[in-house]
Amino acid sequence: MVQASECVVFFDIGNTFMHPNPPVPEVFVRVANRLGHNVRLEDVEPSMAEVDGFYQREYLRDGDFWCSHERSVQIWLDMYTYMADFCGIKEGVPDLVQAVYDEYLLPECWEVFPDVEPCFKELKAQGYRLGVISNWDATLEGLIRDMRWLPYFDVVISSAAVGTRKPHKAIFDIALERMGAQARNAVHVGDLEEADGDGAASAGIRPVIIDRKDRLVDCRYERILTLEDLPGLLKSS
Repeated sequence: MVQASECVVFFDIGNTFMHPNPPVPEVFVRVANRLGHNVRLEDVEPSMAEVDGFYQREYLRDGDFWCSHERSVQIWLDMYTYMADFCGIKEGVPDLVQAVYDEYLLPECWEVFPDVEPCFKELKAQGYRLGVISNWDATLEGLIRDMRWLPYFDVVISSAAVGTRKPHKAIFDIALERMGAQARNAVHVGDLEEADGDGAASAGIRPVIIDRKDRLVDCRYERILTLEDLPGLLKSS
């Protein structure tokens, strides 16, 4: 029988562990006004559907931008540039978009979901080791440290830092190697079927999808609506 201490649980970060708070439009307006641009929240909020669409098109065209720190930072800058253009800002755009990016390097611009701490405490009490596998730029570990959550994790793997991304098998293999774990004793929790589910499964890791809004009713993998259900799920199987 495999002991819990031999088992590991990896977590995605964005929309699994934490989310931006204040929301991007609010931060964009705050930074823009600080830099002398006359922008209102109602000017920015309508741009978000277009910005999200831009990201999705770029990801489908070549999602390997997540494999490079420079390129993964650039995708954020491109999205903020898109917002500036939408709002009619023409002057000082490079300084503005860099300042918005820099704002999100601060822990106070992120909020950890309330179900994370009870989940982590219970998993730790059961003897599990925890890690991170995320498509993110190379600032991720520093951000988690600044948020004072790093002690929970044995490894933090960001795609830009290791040069490969989810759903590629290689990033999961790197995480397993660094954790000193076997795939058969590993679980990966994330919010996306392709990146998290398919990626983990390709490496022989058990995928669990977190679906807080209960939208993935046809999910091909085990699904939970809150992370507080995860310890019980693992304990019963």
